[in-house]
Amino acid sequence: MKTNLKLSNISKIYPGCIANDNVSLEFESGKIYALLGENGAGKSTLVKILSGVVLPDKGEIFLNNKFLKLNSPIDAKKNKIGMVFQHFNLFETLSVFENLIIDSNESRESIRKKINLIMEKYNFSIDLEIPVLNLSAGEKQKVEIIRCLIRNPDVLIMDEPTSVLTEQETIELFSSLKQFSSEGILIIYITHKLKEVMSLCDEVAVMRKGQLVSVSKIADEKIETLANKMVGQNLKTIKKISKEKSSEQLIKISNLNFRSEDPFETNLENINFEVNRGECLGIAGISGNGQSELFQILSGEIISENNSIKLNNSPIGNLNPQQRREFLMAFSPEDRMAQAAIPQMKIFENVALNNFKSSNFFNKGLINERKIKEHTKKILSDFSVNTNNVELKSQFLSGGNLQKLIIGRELITSPDLLICFNPTWGLDVGAINYIHQTLIKINEQKKSVILISTDTDELLKLSDKICVIYKGKLSKIMNTEDVTAEKLGLLMGGGEID
Repeated sequence: MKTNLKLSNISKIYPGCIANDNVSLEFESGKIYALLGENGAGKSTLVKILSGVVLPDKGEIFLNNKFLKLNSPIDAKKNKIGMVFQHFNLFETLSVFENLIIDSNESRESIRKKINLIMEKYNFSIDLEIPVLNLSAGEKQKVEIIRCLIRNPDVLIMDEPTSVLTEQETIELFSSLKQFSSEGILIIYITHKLKEVMSLCDEVAVMRKGQLVSVSKIADEKIETLANKMVGQNLKTIKKISKEKSSEQLIKISNLNFRSEDPFETNLENINFEVNRGECLGIAGISGNGQSELFQILSGEIISENNSIKLNNSPIGNLNPQQRREFLMAFSPEDRMAQAAIPQMKIFENVALNNFKSSNFFNKGLINERKIKEHTKKILSDFSVNTNNVELKSQFLSGGNLQKLIIGRELITSPDLLICFNPTWGLDVGAINYIHQTLIKINEQKKSVILISTDTDELLKLSDKICVIYKGKLSKIMNTEDVTAEKLGLLMGGGEID
């Protein structure tokens, strides 16, 4: 029997925001559906309603013509609706098997039998007894999928499933999803990666500002048409123009090592690279292979040997982040909410966190609020942040606007070097487009970028040179034009290329 899921006139209103505005959609098994939209378009609210996390203010949900009242995630599970969230909901120190039985009322023997049957059927090879922290991102995702499959779902919702996967793991995931679909599971796929939508999905629904703006067959769409529907306007094509390479070295990393007693951190071994003026060096890798530790060392959060990092031939390894800013370095960390901004503080207060000698933010211990606000207004204007209210708390900015604010705060100082870590993580196509334009513009101004990212498309688009970090070791530095996504995927998984 085919599964039919129908949403009728779903509305959800938050103070000052209409998250969903009379959204009506219908899905049937046998197809994979993409749900697209910018951050704040309403797609996350819609799937939270479907998974029982959020109650709608208005509207109805029907599964196989049966009215559903989803008051909690438990109700969704009882009605065979499963969801795999973008951020894995697993206990890292527990074993795979312990994670899979933690919310089950069945016996351990019964659950183990189901798990083994699922792994055999879908060719999932995972050791059930090892701690989750020892798994790759792709294996963790398979654990989440197995947890859903144990309940024989009729509907499976995937939220940004490939954000931390290699090219090969993405191919394996797509193969599994197509098999699930062929067996009658209705799949709703949420992503910002339009290339994935074109290769995987059968139909696509696009949302904008809480409303459904189109439903179409993938065969009738192109990447460009989908991107334009999402933002409501034609997006500029981003392409880095080949230019004459500078031979002037800006930063050099020599024999950099890092040893940690924390079992959750990755040791770095003999890291060597250099970046010339006007260059972008891309560093690829699956999350958890030492990117975080490398960023912290480059930014000064972790102090290294003085001579291991040289900027303009000056050793800076023992300088803290504030001191490095005085050497015209700037930083955009991975977690914008936890590391780059304080959500409860106002926008201008967050700008003041990036204090430097020439800012005049502070005078003899007193805060120059007028100066900070003037500086903030310039950032909001120059970097197209969608507000002019410097008094607004940062928590009310969308992810894209907060990221623009953070990068604007860093670049307004005209640094020679920007080090950024997953700068477009979780952003919509419009915000990604803007950030990419900004990074290209930095290089055009003869300034340099170190781009640490898990997004291979982003790295191939923006980098002049590229390498891969795997288990704390760096591959050889390659010219980007000589590298493909497949080659990067192989290196990211620990393989070798000719």
